[in-house]
Amino acid sequence: MKNISFHPKLAAFIDIIANLVMFWGLFRLGNWQLLVMWFLVRTILWIFFIRLVYYPKELSRLRHFLSLLFFNFGVLLALLFMEWGSALNLTVAIFIIFSAASFWLLPAKSEPGVINFVIKPYRRWLFLMDVFGLGLFWSSLYAASSFQLIQFNYFWLGLIFASFLTSLISYWWWKEYSTKDNDLLFFSAIVCFFLFLEISLVLWLWPLGFLVNGFIVLWFWYVFWLMIRFNLSKEGINWRKQNIFLVINIVLFIVFLFLVKWK
Repeated sequence: MKNISFHPKLAAFIDIIANLVMFWGLFRLGNWQLLVMWFLVRTILWIFFIRLVYYPKELSRLRHFLSLLFFNFGVLLALLFMEWGSALNLTVAIFIIFSAASFWLLPAKSEPGVINFVIKPYRRWLFLMDVFGLGLFWSSLYAASSFQLIQFNYFWLGLIFASFLTSLISYWWWKEYSTKDNDLLFFSAIVCFFLFLEISLVLWLWPLGFLVNGFIVLWFWYVFWLMIRFNLSKEGINWRKQNIFLVINIVLFIVFLFLVKWK
């Protein structure tokens, strides 16, 4: 196996074909056992690609796999609940293209000199996959509550689990950006957990759709994650720039609340 190597562009092409086949089969599954098998088959295919594709020492197979796994989990749940045509089409396109693009961005074994140009876009793409996975997971949780598929007691457990995943993803990506202050980083992750547990509960009480709720959680999370990332960096937060950034986001959020449909 060590002598066998897939070109990353070939892996990306095969992954698109596999995604098309997997999407075709998704809505033909008759029970949850087959759905679990679908998820396992998709995961095994990714393990196969990751095992055979060349990774330079600067990149991690495990991090790529975890991003793919979390992305697949969020997108799968969203596809099961999605009703709105435009949102469904966008989610399908994301499902088909995003994982393949993560392989496409990898350098070939014959191109060792391009690694310095690949690391940043590759890492940002994995981050984007986790962002979409996180947002779609939150939307799916609110959808399960809206459709009364889970009782309130279990929904509470879902909020706790989703908040834990949010803090875990935050910790991971703060760490990816070379944060050295582990104590402050860990404390920030704890604050993230309790903050988004509270925010998610408040949003559940608002008469908004599940897609809107998931989008708002993701929006708040990204602003929070970005500010903590700057705070944990050597340069710290440039408040002159970030005050403008925060004011713009507050204005956009207020406008957004007037534009979305309330129940």
